[in-house]
Formats: sequence, C-alpha cells, structure tokens
Amino acid sequence: MPARFVTIATAGALLLPVSALAYTVTSGAPAVGEAPSRFEQADFPASRFEPRQKESTAATTSGGSSFALKNMDDVTRLKTEAMLSALGARQEGNRIIVALPADVLFDFDKSNIRPDARAVLGQLSGILLAMPKSPVGITGHTDAKGSDDYNQRLSEQRATSVRKWLAQLGVADRRMTTSGKGEAEPVVPNQNADGSDDPGGRQKNRRVEFAIGTGD
Repeated sequence: MPARFVTIATAGALLLPVSALAYTVTSGAPAVGEAPSRFEQADFPASRFEPRQKESTAATTSGGSSFALKNMDDVTRLKTEAMLSALGARQEGNRIIVALPADVLFDFDKSNIRPDARAVLGQLSGILLAMPKSPVGITGHTDAKGSDDYNQRLSEQRATSVRKWLAQLGVADRRMTTSGKGEAEPVVPNQNADGSDDPGGRQKNRRVEFAIGTGD
C-alpha cells in the first residue's frame, strides 16, 4: 500500500506521512499467538489540516510546546512538535512516549517490518534525529493470545527489528535499547467483563513503545 502524505500548515510547510493512527484495524479469524488483522486506511476528508492544541498537563517549555524539547531552534522545535503530535505522543516526566500499533508495523505473527510501515518509521527517525542526545528505549508488547514464552520472544524480536530499521535510517545504534514485555503490560483488558474475548482490547495491547529521554 503506497504511503500517503499530509501537509501541516506551519511557518514552513511540512510534508508528513499519514501517521500510524490513520489506520483502522479489524480482527480476523482467531489463531494461536496474536490475532490476525486486516488493514484499511482511514478516510480523511482533506489532506491539509492544522495540528490540534493538545489538552495536556505535561511539562511545557518556555516556547509553549506540549513536549519538553530542549536545545532546538524555533523552526526545528515547531516541526518536531508537529511530528510528535501526528504520532499521538505524550509527555511522561522527562520522557516522551510514542506508541505505534504493532498491526501497522508488522504482519500477523511476524517480526519483519511491513513495507508500508516504513513511512511511519521514517517520520519517527526524523524526530529522533532532531533529538540526537536523547536515549531511546524500544519496548515490544503483545496481546494475551498464545503462550507467555511465545509472546515474550515475539515482543523482543519486534523491538529488535525496529531498532535495526531506525539504525539504517541514521539513528545511532548506541542510543537505543530494546526489551520485550510480551503480554505482561496491557493498556486495556484483553477480555470483556463477562470473560469473553475482546478483539478491540487485544488490538490496543499489540504495540511498540518508544521512550525518548531519561526517566530522571
């Protein structure tokens, strides 16, 4: 699927690929391990938009950014802020967290990067290259389908694949660390209150998280 781009109207026009959040995922037939998914690109009414003002209690800089971006000129800060917002990033203490859906990055039960995920990772690499002194922790997460051991290995392999791809895009490998949490840290329950399977919840739990900066 060819990458689509949107233009963010800022002081200088910035061409960005459609973010990972621009994809909807629907579950297919049940299977061992992570549930398979089918991808459809979300329908956008227009290709030009203004970034929304984020409602956040996150730390702000003197420039009014929603993110603690340091040692940047105004143009770079504005562009980086726009790219972080497009990826749905959030500020947690001194770290910026970006969570990308695993279903956008990988095919079912695989750890190889999907060809159509390269635009999203290219956008992320642009952010990381604008913050060259910030360490980056890459953590893979799965849903609860399959065994604990299987999901742990898959989450580790996916984090490693992303690290290698970002290194190919110019991000210094020494800045990056990887880990896998398997199914241990879901963001929402994998089951409904009645104990039945919740495909939507499992989809949200399948993700790769990037922690940019230190936790100090």
